[in-house]
Amino acid sequence: MNESSEKQKEKKKKKLALQKKYGTRITIARQGREAFLAKDYVGAQRKYNEYLGILSELNDIDDIFKLSPSMFDNKREVTEMLLVSHVYWEIARINEKSPQLEKVFYKALAQFVKFTVNQPYQVLNAEMLRKYIKKNKRVTTKYSVLNDAYQQIFVQSKKCFIATHCLGARSTETNILRDFKNILVQSDFGLGFVRWYYLFSPKLISYFERNPKVDRIAQPLISIPLKAFATILKYCIFKR
Repeated sequence: MNESSEKQKEKKKKKLALQKKYGTRITIARQGREAFLAKDYVGAQRKYNEYLGILSELNDIDDIFKLSPSMFDNKREVTEMLLVSHVYWEIARINEKSPQLEKVFYKALAQFVKFTVNQPYQVLNAEMLRKYIKKNKRVTTKYSVLNDAYQQIFVQSKKCFIATHCLGARSTETNILRDFKNILVQSDFGLGFVRWYYLFSPKLISYFERNPKVDRIAQPLISIPLKAFATILKYCIFKR
């Protein structure tokens, strides 16, 4: 057997081994979750690393913190992406209180944010993080870091449900309103408003989509004040 055939055989063998591991990944992630709930954090970390390691190997990368949403199909693999985001979140929690493992905490938290922004489950993850911050505000040493991560989910998000629905995703007014959102999240009141907006607006848009007659009436009624408000922001706040 020549060298080329030997390499092809080895490549095929590795591919089959990876496929076999890929088939066990959900079980491994579930085992990690069970260990986490049992407060076996060493075991949970090991299983979570194994799960992310399989996905990393599949994407030909050597670092579990280099996984990116772009490596997934955000329509067919949204459930997997949600799982990945929660695995990173629990890795962050495992390493949150250990000064020796701060780097792992920061990397995992950054990945959680990356796998949350602009995804269908963005509001779900943002609420999960908000409730954790509220519950642990007095005991965590990472309050400001966690709060910054919460803000970044909204700052980095391009979602602007009502403006996008009524004015279009690329309209000048929608972009101005997105910029204004980034100012709002810098204060507690503004962040609260943005949170309310992200909770309420998807439900409103969903209602419009189910009721096209109502949508046709509502769109111009909403568009006019939105455009007027964007114009005020343009000249009075952004001075463009």
